[in-house]
Amino acid sequence: MHTLTKQPTSFLDAITGPAELKQLSAEDLQKLAGEIRQEIVSSLSRTGGHLASNLGVVEITLALHRVFNTPQDQILWDVGHQAYVHKMLTGRRHKFDTLRQFKGLSGFVTPIESEHDAFVAGHSSTSVSLAVGMAIARDHLQQYHKVVAVIGDGGLTGGMALEAINHLGHIQKNVLIVLNDNEMSISENTGGLALYMKRIKETFFYRDIKEKLDSIEGSLDKVQLNAGIWDMILEVKKQAKERFDTPGIVFEKLGINYSGPIDGHDVNAVIEAFEAVKDKSAPQIVHLITCKGKGYQPAEDDSIKYHGVPAFSLEPQLSEKVDASPAKPKPKTYSDIFTQALIDVAQEEPNLVAITPATAEGSGLVKFGKAYPERFFDVAICEQHAVTMAAGMAKAGLKPVVSIYSTFLQRAMDQVIHDVAILNLPVVFGIDRGGLVEDGETHQGVFDIAFLRSVPNFTVLAPKDAQELRDMVFTAVKESKGPVAIRFPRDKAVGATIIGDTGETQSSKPRLIDPTAWEILQPGKTAKEGRKPAVILAYGAMVDAARQSLELIESDEKPILVNARSAKPLDLNMLSGFVRDGYDTFITVEEGCLSGGFGAAVLEWMSTSGQEIADGLPRVFPMAIPDQFVEHGARAILLDLNGLSKEKLAERIKKIVSR
Repeated sequence: MHTLTKQPTSFLDAITGPAELKQLSAEDLQKLAGEIRQEIVSSLSRTGGHLASNLGVVEITLALHRVFNTPQDQILWDVGHQAYVHKMLTGRRHKFDTLRQFKGLSGFVTPIESEHDAFVAGHSSTSVSLAVGMAIARDHLQQYHKVVAVIGDGGLTGGMALEAINHLGHIQKNVLIVLNDNEMSISENTGGLALYMKRIKETFFYRDIKEKLDSIEGSLDKVQLNAGIWDMILEVKKQAKERFDTPGIVFEKLGINYSGPIDGHDVNAVIEAFEAVKDKSAPQIVHLITCKGKGYQPAEDDSIKYHGVPAFSLEPQLSEKVDASPAKPKPKTYSDIFTQALIDVAQEEPNLVAITPATAEGSGLVKFGKAYPERFFDVAICEQHAVTMAAGMAKAGLKPVVSIYSTFLQRAMDQVIHDVAILNLPVVFGIDRGGLVEDGETHQGVFDIAFLRSVPNFTVLAPKDAQELRDMVFTAVKESKGPVAIRFPRDKAVGATIIGDTGETQSSKPRLIDPTAWEILQPGKTAKEGRKPAVILAYGAMVDAARQSLELIESDEKPILVNARSAKPLDLNMLSGFVRDGYDTFITVEEGCLSGGFGAAVLEWMSTSGQEIADGLPRVFPMAIPDQFVEHGARAILLDLNGLSKEKLAERIKKIVSR
């Protein structure tokens, strides 16, 4: 497959900051855009990262820094993974070989990294709200800089963005919204707003009419006309805007002045559009049409596949010999196992439906959508709507499963409590990315155990391996009478055996289990007479990590290993039995936050009910993520940094059991 090849970057080499862009001609800027695309592809071939979205915003970013002056002017990037070009132009190009690497350049924007980053951004649909807040502060403090929110059409589907636009239209603050419209978020955009945006791009009729009316009105300014004629002209303009399918009529009705649509890859046109509105005091929206993956043919052809990419070698030129041997099948992830489990259960459960808030690709749910299109619902970037819609479905008799990332579920906690838990509705939550991920502070899925454990009526589960995940999904859908959360990491699934070139997995049929009953996986032993071995209560992905850590411990003291697959409810029968039988040392291991997590649940029980069983309180040693935000880096590095790698666990466990 033909690709871009690394070429000289003479224009990019000369850019040390945004000010230098103001000296370049439109032709030079277009050449610079080409060099930037070369640099992005070349850099990401070594580090991985968000490819297609950054290739699509090159000209927009150049125009923003040509017209506005950061850090005085504040540019707020929605999501933030589309800001690689912005980083290159603001003095961070020399660090691009460290992108998303531990202690390297963040894959998102953050003021900790640069004064040119106005705010942290990892989740979508936040930029307009931030812009409104910053504009109010600017005016209150009698400052005079510009506030710009850059948001995609995917981010615009989020309720928070629409709430902010509604408020902005009411208070009429000086904010510029740059709408980067490429018909994509992670997956293809869905919903009525997406269809409306598509219609905007299909008609330039209103813009032509408006230009002609403005021209006529300008000519008549020199003519002496009575008030009645002027009123008639204004009425014609009003009727034209109301009667025709006007591109920006929805925004203008809300009080936001609309410009566009404009070719977002014509850097001169984008600069002109920004120049035309930069001194306006009323809120403005500039609508730019872009191609996600622009300039790199594989990404243009499949922007979903190339939304985020691992490190890869630049694909060879067509003239070069290409190895035609079939690629080795990839190990199945927990996301793959979860989706296949849903498909299998759906065969015998006709009322099962699956919901995702614009993460069908990332969670693997596309496969379910193809198998059962009438039972699959991608609601766009609308996490709150996804949860409450599921509640409505459950109340009406369906069996909804919400597939959602851990950090995205945080955005819908009111709906989880108010709309699902209070009525004890049987909604199943498949919580993907539960635990540490490479993307940094905004995406670490470490809080879900704690916040879900605090909600009445919830069952909070985590499987130790692929088969247990299948069994949990099957049991939750078939038998649950209330809300169930099943969390799993972004990782290869333990026990998912690959067979053949198809990449299919060897697994038995899912079965009903008691997911709230823990199981002893390995017996313990002790060298001291009359002493009981320690008990390791491992939760979810940490079961395998704890098992591997025990293999590293060369000692006569070996703890009991328990698969504590339910953080809520705890298996009180097993816990009570351990305490009653004199076991006095417990180690809890979880890939979640220490505060309020699974270990905290065991400690709570020990300090109350456990006290009634034993003469003295057993010792409990929680091992979890400390009370801090975790930076970006490979999951293996982050686990080790937080004491949860098999090596670090072995060190910590050995110290405890040797006391």
